[in-house]
Amino acid sequence: MHQLLINLVEMAVPWIEMLGIAVVLWGAIEGLVGLLMRIKSVLVREAQPVPISHIRVAIGEKTALGLDFFLAGDIIQTIMVPSWESLAILGGIVVIRTIIAFFLNKDLRELTEK
Repeated sequence: MHQLLINLVEMAVPWIEMLGIAVVLWGAIEGLVGLLMRIKSVLVREAQPVPISHIRVAIGEKTALGLDFFLAGDIIQTIMVPSWESLAILGGIVVIRTIIAFFLNKDLRELTEK
């Protein structure tokens, strides 16, 4: 039974991590589109459609969500097949996720105060 669970985890974790990659790419593409719209509006001297702070928050939200998927995959894998390497990767993702969440929340608070 244990081997069946390990095999299931080995198949599921890459899919969970691919979801994380897709969400981070979504944020990057959304940010790039917002930035291109700003550049276009500057070139044709229109009003700015999207503030930079909104672009940063959108990218940050998607990055944080993508890291949540990476974290979920690594937690599942570490529980099933613990190793020092997987624990180090898990710790790194937790640290990165915590830092991003801190600054994202700071940006969101600043946005709502304006």
